[in-house]
Amino acid sequence: MKTIATLLLLIISTVSWAGEFGPWTFGMSQEQVLAETAEGPYRAFSNGNLETYNGDFFGEKRNFQFYFEHGSLRRIAIRTYEGPNLEQATAAWQQTYEALQARFGEMEAPYIVGTSLEELSAHARSRAELGESAQMAPIAQPNDAVVFGSLTSVVHEGVRYYAMTVNLDQPQL
Repeated sequence: MKTIATLLLLIISTVSWAGEFGPWTFGMSQEQVLAETAEGPYRAFSNGNLETYNGDFFGEKRNFQFYFEHGSLRRIAIRTYEGPNLEQATAAWQQTYEALQARFGEMEAPYIVGTSLEELSAHARSRAELGESAQMAPIAQPNDAVVFGSLTSVVHEGVRYYAMTVNLDQPQL
């Protein structure tokens, strides 16, 4: 009986739920992700990774990207903003911070200085404007995922683009 219980715990621990953001679980294959048709349609990248613009992030449809390693889902990246508007990118950083805080509790934002959310957002904005990352993470992480967010920027053909992404990574065993 003890062997069966241990085996069940091992199976449950290797197939974990990806932090409450949809029907996907770490360890799924590309085919299993594609079978979750309510969130589709999906688009495949040339490297086998997938994305859908119909993922639910706290009641809003967002771009979800699925990253596979050895055919197994290892990361889900949720884009809460992507584009050239720094004001919208900053607002997305603040809204994402608030959403994660409401769900997971106290947050930390390494290298971001401020005593209020407005001050933290302003500092995140200045980091992104300089091409630096402005990160955040719940202090109390869920058992089944590592959750963190990043506001990043890149210059392409002379235009700076911003992306606010929440990453759900499979915990390292």
